[in-house]
Amino acid sequence: MSNSESKDRQGLIRFLGSAKSYPHEPSQVTHLQTHASDVFVAPLYVYKVKKPVDFGFLDFTTLEKRKYFCEREVEINRRLCSGTYLGVEE
Repeated sequence: MSNSESKDRQGLIRFLGSAKSYPHEPSQVTHLQTHASDVFVAPLYVYKVKKPVDFGFLDFTTLEKRKYFCEREVEINRRLCSGTYLGVEE
């Protein structure tokens, strides 16, 4: 990841970590991390952002790959949890 991409990502993390960033005005936002994603719990919603990582068994190193896998995750999980996975934001 380039220095510019790293700064952009840090800005995104700060933005999504602020309750003021959401139109539904949550009282607080909780930032959780997994090995492959940043998760922002902003009740009534949860937002998930894939990290630009490559573990061999998964490769999220480009924006295009992250978008593709987000779309696949939503498609698969909607079958299991309809109404929970609302979609992918750009």
